[in-house]
Amino acid sequence: MKMFSKVSLLAGLIIASNSFAATEVNAKLGQNLKIMQDILQSSLGGEEHSSIGRIQHSYLFGQGVAFRVDSNSGWLRHFVMPPMPPMPAMAPAPGSGVAVAANVANSISISENGNSFSFSFDEEAMEEMAEAAEAMAEQQQDQSEKLRDLREERRDIERDLRDYEREKRDIEFSAKVSKLDSDQQKKLTEINQKSEQLKTQLAQLQKNLTEQELEYNKKRAEQQKLAAQRQTELVAKVGQVFSNTLCDYGASLRDLKEQEFVSFQLSLSGRDNAKDHYWVVKKSDINQCVTGKIDAPALLKKASYYQY
Repeated sequence: MKMFSKVSLLAGLIIASNSFAATEVNAKLGQNLKIMQDILQSSLGGEEHSSIGRIQHSYLFGQGVAFRVDSNSGWLRHFVMPPMPPMPAMAPAPGSGVAVAANVANSISISENGNSFSFSFDEEAMEEMAEAAEAMAEQQQDQSEKLRDLREERRDIERDLRDYEREKRDIEFSAKVSKLDSDQQKKLTEINQKSEQLKTQLAQLQKNLTEQELEYNKKRAEQQKLAAQRQTELVAKVGQVFSNTLCDYGASLRDLKEQEFVSFQLSLSGRDNAKDHYWVVKKSDINQCVTGKIDAPALLKKASYYQY
């Protein structure tokens, strides 16, 4: 009986180990996904660009491929995606060779059957936007420092006023006990004069501070509105780039099964309560775009888009 139990246990372990054996993924599929990852990376500006980090991908067996990219912290305050340059269509026949090489951070070269072409982002426009954003940040920092100086000056005046008020109370208390001498009278007069001067100075300072705070809050609200607008523009542009790339280069995913999906996740790191954006496209719909039955905007409409 014990021998039978041991044999049964051993058989169960062998069956269990076989049932958990990893399924090998087609090596050609891995190459397809890496090619698409490189194309998406370059289409969005390259991994070294200040707006987009390194795109990564994972494959879910029987489900499809998921590409994911993180936006670099803080860049959404000032970044606007420039118009994408026109990308020539590519629909290689099954079995044809496609080579992709990311030469620099914001360009890509592709060779197919002896023919090659390349495209790149407008680096000068990117630099101009970065410089404008830096100038905006410096201006906001200057305003913040000016407000801090004004508040410190206000605290100094208020402290001096309290000191004068304390001296005044001491002199007035002495006046209740005995008549003030000439020095005390002179001191009291000086205190009243300086107190009035400080009160006038404080009123003017408070007016200036209030105006500066209103201006600062107004500009901050404008910047937040602009950041939200540019985030919306970026999300829309990423969706367009994703659909255009799938239409132009989707044939390189030839080893991805018809019933599987291609998804893209944009993670907006560095933003408070920011949700990630997802696009999910059927491989069969990509094939329709590759063959010209639908165009990139139509493919984008057919994609499932959500935030989480």
